[in-house]
Amino acid sequence: MSYLQTEELVPEELLAEAQDIGGHVYSWFQTQVLTTDTAIQLATVLGAIFLAILLRPILLNIFSHLADQGQKIAAFKKWREPLAKYFTPLLFPALLFVFFNGAQVGLLAYEYPAVIARIAGSLAAAYVVIRLVTGFIAEPFWSRTLAQLAWVLAALNIFGWLQPVLEFLNKPLVPTINSGGEVHFSILIGLQGVLLAIVLLWLANRISGMLRIRVEKLPSLTPSVQLLLSKAIQITLTTVAVIIILSSLNVPLGSLALLGGALSFGIGFGLQRIFANLISGVILLMDRSIKPGDVIEVDNTYGRVTSLGLRYTSVVTRDQKEHLIPNESFVTGKVVNWSFTDPVVRIKHKIGIAYHSDVHKAIALTVEAAKSIDRVLTDPPVVCQLREFADSAVILEVRFWIKDSHNGVGNVSSKVMLAIWDSFHQNGIDFPFPQRDVNLSSKQPIEVKITNSK
Repeated sequence: MSYLQTEELVPEELLAEAQDIGGHVYSWFQTQVLTTDTAIQLATVLGAIFLAILLRPILLNIFSHLADQGQKIAAFKKWREPLAKYFTPLLFPALLFVFFNGAQVGLLAYEYPAVIARIAGSLAAAYVVIRLVTGFIAEPFWSRTLAQLAWVLAALNIFGWLQPVLEFLNKPLVPTINSGGEVHFSILIGLQGVLLAIVLLWLANRISGMLRIRVEKLPSLTPSVQLLLSKAIQITLTTVAVIIILSSLNVPLGSLALLGGALSFGIGFGLQRIFANLISGVILLMDRSIKPGDVIEVDNTYGRVTSLGLRYTSVVTRDQKEHLIPNESFVTGKVVNWSFTDPVVRIKHKIGIAYHSDVHKAIALTVEAAKSIDRVLTDPPVVCQLREFADSAVILEVRFWIKDSHNGVGNVSSKVMLAIWDSFHQNGIDFPFPQRDVNLSSKQPIEVKITNSK
């Protein structure tokens, strides 16, 4: 019926045509579905499902009993839980496969059609095989997702619908463009690209993780070089995966030059600080001036470097606060690295004593007090020197060494100063008070006025 004829139909004729189509559908359903052969097949398939449901707990109990008996074998103990986790979900579909095939054999023996039983058996067999393969995937989410996707494809193939569905999905969504090559994009290509992206990015992540572990075990490489190699491997593998994904989507790679120009423009203006931090991160990893484990002081932040990334460095202070400092601060600013070449560092503190105190005795007491602290090293030795004759005190300076600056500097300084305080008080060394002398000139008399206050 043409388009013009359709416009001229009155509602009664449209109703009659719809009734005619419904009659054909009902006739086909009555002749093809509501038949004795179909009913027998459905009953046989339902009976097979019912038997599988009844038999599954019985077999599970039997297998559990056998497993308990096998606990005496040490090797079986190790493999019992993984085998149970792997094969238990397969028991029910395996029973369905056996009973569906048995139903098919029984129907054919009595010369009944077995189309439904054959299709059900094929679906069960496909599910068993798919679960056997995807069971080796450790992540439960990906295992279930791939199993469901593969089973849907197998079901479409069994019903003979796979090819028509693929042809429908492969129809181009946009007009074909010829510009140095043919560009064809469809739903099927998009789905293939998504699946390929998942697989390739997962592989890139896993391979980079395994290579990172291998690199970290190389004793000849410093932590900074190890981290640089790990980041380079990860970025390279991810870039290769992205290029392969774009190629699978029929994206011309030559057209990415425009995107690269726009990206460079954005870096030059809006992303210059981010790009500077990335370059600074590479410089830090290459020159090894800052590396994980170093004790540093930057921007009034004292702590230990826990990780070094391409954009920021993580520094954990003594109060367990984690500071994420941009890498640019380490390249352009002043950084104190307490453990750059040697973990042994020296700490200095000035001490004032009264002028009437015995300076030689005070120096000896200061050295002994500093030595009494556990974290203070004996080699290099503790030194106390006379530094200055100040207005109100004789200034001494104690110098001692520690090798665990990551455990804090202020706490060990406090212990040393407290030990000196106790030693001085026990041995008669006085700490001075500020003193000022006031001289009055006697050349002129001092005028004194007395006023009455009311």
